[in-house]
Amino acid sequence: MQTEMNESIGVIRSYCDAWIAGDTMAVVAMYHDDLTLEWPGRHRLAGTHSGQQASIKALLDLQAITNRVPTKIVQVLGGPESVIAIVVERWTAPGDPSETLEHTRALEFTVQDNQLHTCRIFETAQREIDDWIFRQSD
Repeated sequence: MQTEMNESIGVIRSYCDAWIAGDTMAVVAMYHDDLTLEWPGRHRLAGTHSGQQASIKALLDLQAITNRVPTKIVQVLGGPESVIAIVVERWTAPGDPSETLEHTRALEFTVQDNQLHTCRIFETAQREIDDWIFRQSD
């Protein structure tokens, strides 16, 4: 059990390193075919996105309206069932680079076959996230 937990932590750290470095190919290569992405909120992207294709589509949709960039990996914490990465992201409005939102999120991952199998997102600024996505989606 300890070995599996350490391997899962290593996978998530490698994922975070690739994400911070902007290595999109390495990031996508770490997505399991059955990746499930769960987003909270009341915006159009909230809900469960099942499968790698649906998850990537949701992530691309988010990217298009946020130009999001991870700025800091605060912590990677592992337990027997999941690994949590606490990250800071900066969002910039596509039509107005002066409009930005910096926020912290917790991403809870499970790992299967050394790839990300599930990702559940916990927002620290849910109202601001919902408002941003509503405004940028118009």
